Amino acid sequence: MKLKSKQEKTGDEHLMIDDSMLEKICGYANLSKKDSVIEVGAGTGNLTEKLSAKAGMVYAIEKEDQMFEELSRRLAGGNVELIHADATKIPFPKYSKIVSNLPYSISRKITKKFLLHGFDSAVLVYQKEFADKLTAKVGSDHYRMITALAQSTCKIELLDSISPEAFIPQPNVWSRIVRLTMKEKPTPEYAEFLQELFNHKNKHVKNTIKDVPKEYATKKPCEMKPEEFISLYGEYHTQR
Repeated sequence: MKLKSKQEKTGDEHLMIDDSMLEKICGYANLSKKDSVIEVGAGTGNLTEKLSAKAGMVYAIEKEDQMFEELSRRLAGGNVELIHADATKIPFPKYSKIVSNLPYSISRKITKKFLLHGFDSAVLVYQKEFADKLTAKVGSDHYRMITALAQSTCKIELLDSISPEAFIPQPNVWSRIVRLTMKEKPTPEYAEFLQELFNHKNKHVKNTIKDVPKEYATKKPCEMKPEEFISLYGEYHTQR
């Protein structure tokens, strides 16, 4: 399918046209008719169609007008509920799993929203650079707040790399399939706690948080392991 010129100018949402890769993504999600799936960035429905064949219910969210029109012509009804909206700004319906080829520009914001909302598992296609941030090592340049939030609450698996040729229009970068399996749903307060620490990631924790436990006082957030944030937050929250 050829994209209309308006969408080509956005440079953000790329439709996956590689059928074998779409099948792989669905396979990684291990879907059954018991699952309700949310898909963000449904585009014109290439992935949505495959999800609907395997899951009990699919909530397909698409913001772009032209794509939503095509999506509606193709997949309205059945076990697919189409939602014309910005996924970062709406409440989510009840779901168990997430499967999405995400628009690159919302990767961080939507991932944080997914984590705070909770899920059983998520299979997500990201720009490779963002996938590297999610799995970054402690102390590396890519180690960020979203890294700590994801790694301290989820098991993260890097799966297939995807070449630009799998999409139209073709992005200028490679993409990566990432699977997240939630271990513990974070609270908004925990996310805010991490954000405050990473706003001063190169400073000692004692300079950011008052009455910090002494074993963490001279640590820097950029050098702390994900499990240390859970422990620190638990102690800090108990003391308040």
